[in-house]
Amino acid sequence: MHSPKTDKYLFATLLLAGGSPASGEPPAHYLERAGAVLMEARGDTQHYEKALAIYDEGLARHPDHTELRTNRVSLLASLGRYEAAKRDLDALDEEGLHKEGLLLRCMLHERLEGATDDAVACYAKVEAAYVMAGEPADTPNANHILAARLAGSPEAEALLLEWQDSEEAGQNPMSGEMLEMEREALIRVFLP
Repeated sequence: MHSPKTDKYLFATLLLAGGSPASGEPPAHYLERAGAVLMEARGDTQHYEKALAIYDEGLARHPDHTELRTNRVSLLASLGRYEAAKRDLDALDEEGLHKEGLLLRCMLHERLEGATDDAVACYAKVEAAYVMAGEPADTPNANHILAARLAGSPEAEALLLEWQDSEEAGQNPMSGEMLEMEREALIRVFLP
């Protein structure tokens, strides 16, 4: 039988344990756990839901952690939950997103609302980010070409031709096919 003093102690201990930093794991813990679940998933929706719950738990403790959020975005998008994925990307500070994250944000915008002026302007910002960063390799990055093409940039065709003449095009024929797809089909390849 518990005494009132023992009950108060247990209650206080539970409160302290629930709110103490020692009970919260670092972001890497959630990334590793979710990653392990996803490795086992092999198309199993229950595994995806379990990984999503792990990302949710991690973000509840670390709401500003960019990698946790972007990993959740990728999972949400792969599950077809585009609005939730876009909300997550919109919650991130633009400076915290890498160029690919910015490109995904634009594609989600287009997938949800169509090829609006805002979507095209979004792609133009991503293309500008690639230009400002410079190309580390001799050939343009496929995502740079994609952003330029979807932005309607006059540079898109020259970038695509340069890429097609490169060694990477021969090693990556699927990217080449995607870069030549019609706009709507291209968006649907990434976000069915």
